[in-house]
This record gives sequence, structure tokens and C-alpha cells, in this order.
Amino acid sequence: MQRKFISQLMSSVLFLAVAPVSFAHAADEMDGTLYLKTNNSIHLFLATEMPNGDRALTSQLNVPEDTILAIDIKDINDSLTLAQSSPERVNYPYIIPGQKNIQKSRLGWACGIRVVDVLDEDLRSSDVIDRTDFCISLPDLRQASSLESNGNAIRQSFFEYKIANTLGKMNSLAKEIDRLRKDREEFGIVDKAGSTETIISPIKNCGKGCIVATSEFGMRRHPVLKINRLHKGIDLRAGIGTQVVSVYSGKVLATRTERNRLTKKVSGYGNYVIVVHPNAKLETLYAHLSAFKTKAGASVNQGDLIALSGNTGIGTAPHLHFETHVQNKRGYTAVNPRNFIGSMLQIVAAFFQSFHFNV
Repeated sequence: MQRKFISQLMSSVLFLAVAPVSFAHAADEMDGTLYLKTNNSIHLFLATEMPNGDRALTSQLNVPEDTILAIDIKDINDSLTLAQSSPERVNYPYIIPGQKNIQKSRLGWACGIRVVDVLDEDLRSSDVIDRTDFCISLPDLRQASSLESNGNAIRQSFFEYKIANTLGKMNSLAKEIDRLRKDREEFGIVDKAGSTETIISPIKNCGKGCIVATSEFGMRRHPVLKINRLHKGIDLRAGIGTQVVSVYSGKVLATRTERNRLTKKVSGYGNYVIVVHPNAKLETLYAHLSAFKTKAGASVNQGDLIALSGNTGIGTAPHLHFETHVQNKRGYTAVNPRNFIGSMLQIVAAFFQSFHFNV
């Protein structure tokens, strides 16, 4: 057993030493995930059982341009490899949106897609948006762009596929990432950053006894739109210009500005930043910002300044909207940030609970 461990460890070291682009840092390769941005509006499909018992892909979500999608490098490599070697295995039957008849695909599909972010507040609140098993047609996949924040190896492998329709780099990378994951599972290897960092407040120098929640995670009546909607984060009191920091070390996935598609006015989340923390198996989002202090693709240490808080988008007063998305088997799911920063808020909650008001 010890000899096997040493052999595999040495092979990993050898790979890292000779590979043209190193996979030495998990954050650089975003833990084996390819992040893409759509360049036009596309349909995402799900496998559906029809009334007669047949199964076909049906359109479940029409996402606008600039939507961020994610797919595991192994899943996309498997689909693209089959599309070249055994196309019948990925030519799933499907139904064109607006029609009822099942069509025979000839161009292939890739499944295992999840929506990371969409510049549409209604879609963001949809029940189906958190699915991680969407399928995308290969022509739509080829039209997507790799995010700058992808690691070099992943970005180059997708570029090679798009330009030359070859999968040599992607195939090698997928195999190596899969092997490293199995090594971690078998030998209990834990990334150092993930084992040593404890989450900090997203508001600089404002922790326990200072940080105040003004709106909680969960279903609520939107204070401006006056409709019931899932609030996927927690709102923290913060004046305009307050320094916002990354709660863990990681990599900036995107800096974004949400606009109304008709009026072009800043709406929804306004200015916001998404940071990926592969070692912590977490994504964090910071919204309604007045200014960006980082850029997409930047590596950040815990506590690094990434933005200034504000009141951009739809809101009633300056604050910081903070979200935490936790990794599961297939993707990330929004969870209550109190699971992470609750201890910093307990004193405030206890203070208000000690008072009784007559209504």
C-alpha cells in the first residue's frame, strides 16, 4: 500500500513538473470545471418522459446572452469524444421549442450543465435554475466562450476544440484531473488552504458584534417589486463605499453589472462579484456594489479587497447582498449564509430578542 502511494505521488509530481501548463494550484483550474459564457440566447434541455413512455430532451430554460454556465471537464470531454467516435450515443432525441414531435438529433449533446449566473432576476429566482443536469446542443456549446477566469490548461483545451475540433489536450487534462481526484479520495489528501482558513466577514474589519443582517435568506415579499421571491442570500448593513473583502482565498470568476434588457438601466443585483473557492468547495457572491476593486481571473487571498458596497440595482437602501453556494455532487447550491457567518450575527440577534414590544 505504501509503495503504491509513493508511486502515485511521484507520478503526480512528475506530471506537474513536465506539463506545459501546471495543474499544481486547484484554484488555477477551478477544480476541473469549465466555465463558459453564452454569446446569444440559447435553450437548455432536460431529459423528459413523454406521455407515451418515450424519453426525449425538452427545452426547460431559455437563458439570455452573457449567461455563465459550468460543466465538469470530464463530462464535456466524454460527450465530445463520443460525438467523434460514436455519435449515435450522444444524438439524443429532442423536441424543438414550440413543437410536439420528437426530432432525431444529428449534431449531438453535452449534458451535466449547470447555470452559475444569469443576468435576469426572474430567471435567477426560478425553481429550475439550480438543476445541474441540463443538456446543451453541441452547436450552442461551440458558440460559447471560455471565461478568462478558467485555468490556462482548461482554457487552452477548449480553444483547441473550438478552433481545430481536436481533443488531445482536453482528453489528457480530463484523465489527469480524474486521477488526482481519486488520489485525494483514496489517500485522504486535503488541500492546505481548505483545511486552515476559517471564514471571515465579507465587510472589512466588521465581525462579531458589528455585522448586522437587515434581510434574511429564504422566501420573502420583495420590498420593491412587491412579489414573493426566493432571497438567495442575506443582506448586511453597509454604507456606500464600505470595503468588501473575499471571505476565503480563491479566484474571481466574474465581475458583472445587471441591466434591464429593455431600458438598459442598472437593475437586479446591480454591480456584483462572484468568487470561486475550490479548496473550501464554495462560491460566494457580493452584490449591489458601488465599485469593483478586482477583475475576473484575479487570484485573491482571504481578506483581499474586491469591491466597495453601494446601492446599485434594485434596493431600498445601501447594503451588501451576500450569497454562499455550497458544492454538492454535481454543482453548487445556494444555502443560508448564516451557516457560515451565523456566529458573527448571534450577538445582534440575542440583543434584539431581549426586548419585548407591544403592538
